[in-house]
Amino acid sequence: MSFRNLIHLAGVGKSYGAVNVLKPVDLTIGDGEFLTILGPSGSGKTTILRMLGGFTPPSTGRILLDGVDITDMPIFERPFNTVFQDYALFPHMSVAKNVGYGLKMRRRPRAEIDAKVADVLAMVELSDKAGRYPAELSGGQRQRVALARAIVCEPKVVLLDEPLGALDAELRRSMQDFLKALQRRIRTTFVFITHDQEEAISMSDRIVVMDHGKVEQVGTPKDIYYRPQSEFVAKFFGENNILPARLTAGADPAIESPLGGHALHGAAPAGTCSVAIRPESFSLGEAANTAAGQRSMVGRLESLTFLGATTQLVVRLGDGSPHTVKVRLPTPDLGEGVGIGEAVSLRWSTADVSVLNA
Repeated sequence: MSFRNLIHLAGVGKSYGAVNVLKPVDLTIGDGEFLTILGPSGSGKTTILRMLGGFTPPSTGRILLDGVDITDMPIFERPFNTVFQDYALFPHMSVAKNVGYGLKMRRRPRAEIDAKVADVLAMVELSDKAGRYPAELSGGQRQRVALARAIVCEPKVVLLDEPLGALDAELRRSMQDFLKALQRRIRTTFVFITHDQEEAISMSDRIVVMDHGKVEQVGTPKDIYYRPQSEFVAKFFGENNILPARLTAGADPAIESPLGGHALHGAAPAGTCSVAIRPESFSLGEAANTAAGQRSMVGRLESLTFLGATTQLVVRLGDGSPHTVKVRLPTPDLGEGVGIGEAVSLRWSTADVSVLNA
């Protein structure tokens, strides 16, 4: 899915004295896109959100909205609304008054406020809670009130600062589905901050992965998951096997070891590098049965862990290698299985191996 560019962060960076918390970022955000900025604590993701919202001025660069420079525009003039993790609801106001507060500050007619509040509360499935107060609501209901308040004024962009972080696991999953469905319904740009990889994958059109104030990779969830470009991204997203390799020069750079010589997606210049391959990309099979585009290798089984629908194997690579790989297979595919210490033959597709940037 493609989106018209709405926001452009052009070389935007942030420093506090000599401390550089965000290296210059060039990033576009689409009109109607659900963009997630993902990273561990201290990666710079919230800094970007605060600069977008006008809470913090950038040290370098410009922020453009539909081509107009809004870098110095005050918070109250930006057509953005923010949803915070603590919801920031007014405890002395009813749900309806919380949701309608922004419209009241804009001096909209009472009839218009009442109509829009009713529409938005119906949208977030809280029509029957209009007269309640925040203390009388569950965490998920308070979250939906905060969302209703953010969208009632029809902003161009909704900024969400880890809004699901305070919810328990089951409610969090439910709110992920609700939030994504709501965004699709109103077709408003959402910029979502999280440190949760599963949350980012399940909700986003694109993901921006950050670490130590730098953008590591931008792409669709599938791009990020299956085509990590750096060791950080590969390790941050699940259980990629990271292995050293050597590339040979030629028309099609190829890996010599440890995964056997073959051309690779996104191959790097000749020399040493690291490669990533996911545990589920392996299958069991003899070299004689290897199809076109596949490679095989013999290793020795070190451990086997039953996980229900899948089983995880740890296999020591052959030829005296110090390296092991994690292999995740559907449990029925193991049949009678193999014993610890026995030889196993692994197969994988060359298309499933990614060369990582240094």
